[in-house]
Amino acid sequence: MYIKKITRIAICSAALLLPGRMQAQHPATPRNILYTTWEQAGGGQALAATASWRATQYRIIREKTAQLPPATRKALLQEADKALDFTWPALTASLYREYKINGNRSNFEQVQAARRKVLSTLVAGELVEGKGKYLPQIVNALWMILEESTWVLPAHITAQKAGSGLPDPAEPVIDLVVGETAAALSWTQFLLHDQLDSVDPMVNKRITYELQHRVITPFLERQDFWWMGFKGGMVNNWNIWVNTNILQTALLVIPETDIRNRVIEKTIRSADNFLNAYPPDGGCDEGPTYWGHAGGKLIEMITWLQSASGHRLDWRKNELIHQIGAYIYKMHVDSSRFVNFADASASTIPPPHTVYWYGEAYNDPLLKGFAASLYRLSNKDTTEVKTASLPFFIYEVLTRDSLLATTPKAPYHAVNWLPDLQVVSLRSKAGTAKGLFFAAQGGHNAESHNHNDVGNFVLYMNGKPALLDVGVGTYTKQTFSADRYQLWYMQSQWHNCPTINGVQQLAGRQFAAREVQFTHTAARSVLRMDIAAAYPEAAAADSWQRIFTFTPATRSLQLEEIYRLRAWKEAFKLHFMTVLPVDTTTPGKLLLQGEGAQLVMTYDPALLEVLTEQQPVTDGRLTPVWGSTVTRITLRARQEKLSGKHQIRFVMQP
Repeated sequence: MYIKKITRIAICSAALLLPGRMQAQHPATPRNILYTTWEQAGGGQALAATASWRATQYRIIREKTAQLPPATRKALLQEADKALDFTWPALTASLYREYKINGNRSNFEQVQAARRKVLSTLVAGELVEGKGKYLPQIVNALWMILEESTWVLPAHITAQKAGSGLPDPAEPVIDLVVGETAAALSWTQFLLHDQLDSVDPMVNKRITYELQHRVITPFLERQDFWWMGFKGGMVNNWNIWVNTNILQTALLVIPETDIRNRVIEKTIRSADNFLNAYPPDGGCDEGPTYWGHAGGKLIEMITWLQSASGHRLDWRKNELIHQIGAYIYKMHVDSSRFVNFADASASTIPPPHTVYWYGEAYNDPLLKGFAASLYRLSNKDTTEVKTASLPFFIYEVLTRDSLLATTPKAPYHAVNWLPDLQVVSLRSKAGTAKGLFFAAQGGHNAESHNHNDVGNFVLYMNGKPALLDVGVGTYTKQTFSADRYQLWYMQSQWHNCPTINGVQQLAGRQFAAREVQFTHTAARSVLRMDIAAAYPEAAAADSWQRIFTFTPATRSLQLEEIYRLRAWKEAFKLHFMTVLPVDTTTPGKLLLQGEGAQLVMTYDPALLEVLTEQQPVTDGRLTPVWGSTVTRITLRARQEKLSGKHQIRFVMQP
């Protein structure tokens, strides 16, 4: 019953070892913001009061759980009662080997995630009721997880020296799910230590042993896990995600002061490799969906360190970290809709507690109000408390009262320009989702979770998609292989980008926008870029300027392109993706009919001819967002010219 309902939180769990845009933004001298503060505070001395902090945290969580509304407590107990009858699914060798054999990673991950979901549900029930009813099944859950040959996903076991296949018991590897599992076990032991002892003291002993063997020892002894960043190269959300979970293990359950401090110090040094890669604008090249596991994990780590040290470790005056938090509302369209370049989803809800903690740390009412709106968006019934993961259950218990006491309000900024990320988002009227929303990007084709989409843009009307970025489908082995760009939704021809001389964009840091400029006045905003370098030599493009002019007063966008080619091989094509019905009856004018508004798209029919085609959408991750099909509008050049220009105008009308 649980397996079908599970959606793994670890959505970006793939070992995407592609060069990242963030990596290209490394400052000449590493900032080392986290470790500098650690040193200045005396290192481990800043955490000398860990024992009393633990006692305070235990008391606060117990009190807040006891204060949950009756309806919330009842729902949690009903869910825990169902979990009492859970039949534990087997994690067989055949299931683990599916990834190597046929590329399927979902079947194993669903079963593994179901076990952890049940543990979370049962622990929540026991915290609410406190009578021992759920302890035997909690022990079953713990034992099943502790008995697993590995906590590493099949897609990540390639980090072992033996490579892909079954896990080598002699080489513990740390991946995202190892970190997630360590945090879940640590919270369980921290909150229910004595109760577990009452069932059998061997339970706590086994938890401690497995955490030491699978997490603490390899973390302290090894420097070569790519996500640590100690050997150079790119780091992404993996770094801060794993480090934050291991930090929680250290703070909650490691008894030895020296070992605890060594683990914490290393998480800080490693996390600086993540933070050092961030550009000053705070932009997340992995997109809003992954921000929750990038910037969101950063604020979790900082919150725990500041809290455990009594604010002797304090980063509340650091503006870079503040901007990393602010990024998330700058990419917001409306409701659960976000700008979704790269592998991000067009529909997502960032973790409300992370947004609120940014707002709290920096006394930022915009972030607090946005967090409150996200919380209500994810909890239509505000009596609900989710148990998808045990740490997230704890976070919600800790922040729920504050979120409900804060007036929900999305900022809806009119102008957001991230010069380092080269992403802009604009809306025709500040403070509301009504009207026309536009976002575009320059950048390069070596992002973390990259799509070949330099120069891509989206348009929304009243918060609903008009021209869209399809996003990414369900992760498989192909998603993170040399065949990644055979997937149609990764290709530039299925983004709002040109195909030049029959040639698409290619992946790589060298395939980038040039001469990117953004200017803004009260009357209009203009984004310019030359995207010719995003295409290989075969495209024979000397220059291909895209000039976006956004005019709020008329709720319009003008796309002007000026090109110069070295050779003519075939007619260029301008692609535009939509889910709206398209009326092509009138030459030079397309009508895209939305809900309560239409997008009028005009072009010169002497220069361009229009084609439309339906692209089936069959992937289970994409169909809930777009339905069964998307439409590609193509404007194809009529004239054989080595240089020229054209304009396409988009106007939102009632």
